[in-house]
Amino acid sequence: MNRFLIVFALLLSVECAGKNDVEKSERELAKHLLTDYYPYARPVKNYSSVLNVTVQPQIYNLVEVNEQNEQIKILIWFPQSWKDDYLTWNPKDWGGIEQIIIPKSQIWIPDGYIFNTVEETNPLENHNARVRFDGKVEVDFNKLVDLTCPMSVLSFPFDNQLCALQFGSWSYQAHAISFNVLDTFVPKKSKNSEWDIVSFNATKMVTKYEDTLGGFNVYEEIFYNLELRRKPLYYIVVILLPSFLIVTVSNIGLFTPHGVHGDREEHVSLGLTTMLTMAVILDMVTGQMPRSSEGIPLLGMYVLIEFVISVIAVLVSVVIIFAHERMLYLEATPPYWVLRLFSDDAKCSVEEIEEDFCSKPADLVQELRFCVEELRKFIDDQESSDKLQIEDVVRFIVPALVQLSVISSSCAIIALLMMTL
Repeated sequence: MNRFLIVFALLLSVECAGKNDVEKSERELAKHLLTDYYPYARPVKNYSSVLNVTVQPQIYNLVEVNEQNEQIKILIWFPQSWKDDYLTWNPKDWGGIEQIIIPKSQIWIPDGYIFNTVEETNPLENHNARVRFDGKVEVDFNKLVDLTCPMSVLSFPFDNQLCALQFGSWSYQAHAISFNVLDTFVPKKSKNSEWDIVSFNATKMVTKYEDTLGGFNVYEEIFYNLELRRKPLYYIVVILLPSFLIVTVSNIGLFTPHGVHGDREEHVSLGLTTMLTMAVILDMVTGQMPRSSEGIPLLGMYVLIEFVISVIAVLVSVVIIFAHERMLYLEATPPYWVLRLFSDDAKCSVEEIEEDFCSKPADLVQELRFCVEELRKFIDDQESSDKLQIEDVVRFIVPALVQLSVISSSCAIIALLMMTL
């Protein structure tokens, strides 16, 4: 019995000792690897060897697109891996451990940098590196970067933007570090309310730069091309359709028939209000775009065309007011070609028209009395042939001008759609 207890105690002590050795082995392994480790030089045993660094960026989120400053802000994951010749061990000698976690500040890290960065923020600074027994090291960098992105807004709001992300080593030349580019990745959950990410591709290039010593420095650089497409629904609903409806309704209101007293001055006020509205909308559109010498954005051109249509409509309305008052109050003779063009009943000659319209007194008082009498006759008896000719002219001119205004606005819409296609 005593022998059995002694054997059981020995086996238990051996098992506990083995567990303690396994538990201590990870800490001892990290101490063993970092002893005499120098993190300020490339971790290669042969100086002529090229250190291969594998990169695979992933766009986590498109945070903001600033058209005025021509910048974009993205949250990007930048995993990088390489082989460190001084961080290797045999798993059999260390209790089967194949991977450990070491703070990245304790080992050598490649100095990859995004060159066209305006501002860079590392949300997670004190993160670790995963080290395998064969020396493979992997670090996941998390960056919030502001990038310069020259933008072309001639097709706004149906535009696509192409932004380049230039990445490379800041210090090591091509003979020291070479980049292995893997396929880029954009998660499906990476969405923006105004922009869609169309593509994210990579191209590796070798660039030669002159140095201050009279020689050249050769670097490997990776250009990541990010293509963005704007979602135009907001601008169609908020700007394009309302401006079209405002101009169309305003132009129709400008050419509505007058009252019995011939008052049409409020139509001019309606036209001026429409012009002011179009000017405000144009200022809203141009205020969001960068000040570029390329030209006016497509939506701004559309609003400008609508503004010009409103100006023409107001000028035509003013001309109609003057002509209408001369024909109604002063009984001036309308041009014969106007009667022939807009009235089917105008079959009389020019002499008959002048005789009918010019039969007014010469004295001013008599002229005013004559005008009042004629107005009373017009209200009470509308069978007068002279008045019917005037009404026919107005009746035929107004629909023609309204149709012309609607056609002009429709042509502006069609031209906008054709330019986008």
